[in-house]
Amino acid sequence: MNTAEVRFKIKDTTGNKSRIDPGKVKFIKSSNSVDGDCIIATVYGKWFIKRIINGRIKVYQLVDGIIFFTSKDDSEVISNDFGGLHKREDSKERIRPLIEDNAIILQEFNSMKGSEKNILHIIEKYNALEGPNEI
Repeated sequence: MNTAEVRFKIKDTTGNKSRIDPGKVKFIKSSNSVDGDCIIATVYGKWFIKRIINGRIKVYQLVDGIIFFTSKDDSEVISNDFGGLHKREDSKERIRPLIEDNAIILQEFNSMKGSEKNILHIIEKYNALEGPNEI
């Protein structure tokens, strides 16, 4: 899937559809779509990303499912790719600054391999301990 080709449309009250420009919106609440009920955000004014983890640390993934993005405490969403073909230690180094303010989580994280599954698990655990941030 070519990320540049992913488009979303919105239907107005008369049923007319128009294409959504990712440079003009920040978030889309999607319902009954291919991606199910979810939040779609935009990044860099040109790509759509799907939120897969919500909390103090939000994790997004390109709608084609390849590249990850993160945001902490509603800061700017940035590319923070991990897992996949990336070296596990490199992946851990990208995520460590997000969780280093929680010593318990950081200690557990340091003992893990930096796989995509482990990173997603530790972010969910961090969010559960740190409390909700539901924006």
